[in-house]
Amino acid sequence: MARYVSPKGHDIVGTYERVYGIAQISEITAEGEPVYAGGTKIDWDSQETLTRNGKRVFVDEGGDEWTFDQLVKAEETEDA
Repeated sequence: MARYVSPKGHDIVGTYERVYGIAQISEITAEGEPVYAGGTKIDWDSQETLTRNGKRVFVDEGGDEWTFDQLVKAEETEDA
C-alpha cells in the first residue's frame, strides 16, 4: 500500500467526515430555543466521507484539506 502526503509534504491523517448527532436538551424556552444539557449522542451509522467535485477529501496533519488528485505519493524508505 502506498503512502501519500500533501503537496506541502505533510502526512495525511484522515478523511473529512460528516456525522449526525442528537444534542441533549433539558428544556425549550418560550421562544423555542433549546437549553442544552451538555452531551451529544453521535449517530455513527450516518457517517459519510465528504467529497469535493466527486473526489474524497483528505486531511493532513496541519488540518488542510486535499482531494486525492492533489496528493503526492511519498517515496519509499528502507529501515536501517
